[in-house]
Amino acid sequence: MPTWAEVQEYARSKYKLAEDKENSFKLVFEYQNGRLQAVIVSRFEAMNREWCDFASAACRLDQMSAEVALRKNFQFAVGALCLDRDIYVVRYSVQMATMDMEEFELPLHVVASTADKLEQEFASSDDF
Repeated sequence: MPTWAEVQEYARSKYKLAEDKENSFKLVFEYQNGRLQAVIVSRFEAMNREWCDFASAACRLDQMSAEVALRKNFQFAVGALCLDRDIYVVRYSVQMATMDMEEFELPLHVVASTADKLEQEFASSDDF
């Protein structure tokens, strides 16, 4: 059960952070095909518990219908599509109290790759 400070320290030691704030940080993955995908990892409190959240933008609202987004959601093993203003975001949250660092790595990579695949399928460019 890591603390938020330990999660941040782990990420700082393993990755080059694009942004590093008190309650969040951003990583940018570069894939072999040259595509980039940013993931924002943050902490928040809900239901009297501390959570670690992973979020990565995929495409704009006008690039994927709501029906298609819901159908895509049903296919995901990790995360879900959410709408942040007019941007579809792949998002996954885990309780800090039960998380280990392996559970940090898996959603980090799955959220990024899922968002990147959706972006390739629906967006006109590598904007997110």
